[in-house]
Amino acid sequence: MNCCSNCFLDNVLRRIIDSSSQIQGTCDFCGTADAFIMSCENLSPYFEPIFELYSPHRTALASLKIDRAFLLHEHLNTYWPNLFNGEKLDLKLINFLVDQIGRGGEIYTSDIFQKPVEFSYIVDEFHEESDNLELKWESFADDIKYHNRFFVNQKLDTELLQSIFERLAVTFPIRTEFYRARISDIQLTIDEMGKPPIGLTSAGRANPVGIPYLYLSTDLKTTLYETRISLHETLTVGKFMAIEPISLVSLKKVDALGPFEILDKQFNLEEFIEYRPYLQKLESELSKPVRKQDIHLDYLPTQFLCEFCKSIGFDAVEYKSSMNQSGSNLALFNDRRVNCVETKFYQVNSLTYNWNEL
Repeated sequence: MNCCSNCFLDNVLRRIIDSSSQIQGTCDFCGTADAFIMSCENLSPYFEPIFELYSPHRTALASLKIDRAFLLHEHLNTYWPNLFNGEKLDLKLINFLVDQIGRGGEIYTSDIFQKPVEFSYIVDEFHEESDNLELKWESFADDIKYHNRFFVNQKLDTELLQSIFERLAVTFPIRTEFYRARISDIQLTIDEMGKPPIGLTSAGRANPVGIPYLYLSTDLKTTLYETRISLHETLTVGKFMAIEPISLVSLKKVDALGPFEILDKQFNLEEFIEYRPYLQKLESELSKPVRKQDIHLDYLPTQFLCEFCKSIGFDAVEYKSSMNQSGSNLALFNDRRVNCVETKFYQVNSLTYNWNEL
């Protein structure tokens, strides 16, 4: 049986298939014609490190937060949402594909491929809850907010944090475009679109009071949403251009990274699985919108996080937008890396809200 790169979303795996395949034909799984195809057996060595993560277990509550049994293909598809191409393959085809890849390897057993599974390190009775990085973050956050501001007792492992961040590093090249919006009655000038002056800088989720950062969005739609503007109000949008490469820590959509993308970033898979809830927590804290009723103490942990990134040489932190799920924002420490090149003036003509009962 042969598959093709269109069966998958993981960009690294797609490159492996396209660069390794010498045969063109029709994919047996997604049906793509004239694709570069690769036998499932030849993919087995690439997938075995992933299959080895699993052990038989009655529920996947610990890893997926869903208290029910998951077969291997279901767990792979749920935990790694950017592994298989759900637009091309339904769950039955994913099951067939996983089974065919597994049969080409050396560890194919009915316990793993036909029974409910969970990550082995979670099933291991010797796994220590004290190693939970997410809990350590919660302890640190509580300490810095309510007990010790500058000499905290609940210290973070900054060596580990630096190691993780360096592997999540991204560089935006020169001429990358960003956007920043300000609600205004008239069109503002280029010079008025920069970060606020030191004397007027209030605390944000990334910046401490008195230390201004330049908050940018990676697309126009996101920056419009981030203003939380009202109907018929007007605003100025500045387009910024990178004039130097921007080195940043990307906490954007950590949970959407595919396993081969993770390996490409020099993570051990089991190591990353342990880190992922921690990184999701950091991303979530940074992404929360600043609200008038917030207590500024709530910002202290993420301000520490950003200052740490700045201290080890990064120019910015990237995080998912809470206002536009497909967009992302930057807290740019070093605004000399960008120039505002133009401004445009907009009026909001309509708004759309979605809600659900709590």
